Amino acid sequence: MKEARDFLNSRRKGLGSKFLKEYKVLLKTLQSNPDFQVRYKNIHCLTLKTFKYMVHFTIDIPSKTVHLYAVLSTHQNPNKHWL
Repeated sequence: MKEARDFLNSRRKGLGSKFLKEYKVLLKTLQSNPDFQVRYKNIHCLTLKTFKYMVHFTIDIPSKTVHLYAVLSTHQNPNKHWL
């Protein structure tokens, strides 16, 4: 998140803060309704509205828990960000 914020701030002052605010709104959305599109296996994905980033997460239904795994730019090669 810090890397994305810093990159966006380097493009335009204040853009990183706008990104983090939008991310916080997305987290609140996940709290109330986490059942979004399953992209592969059991990994759900949800994109930010303004920014080209996608949040990857799983849902543990019995414990009512959402596990965030990655927030990746959709413009970058995802293979270089995954271990």
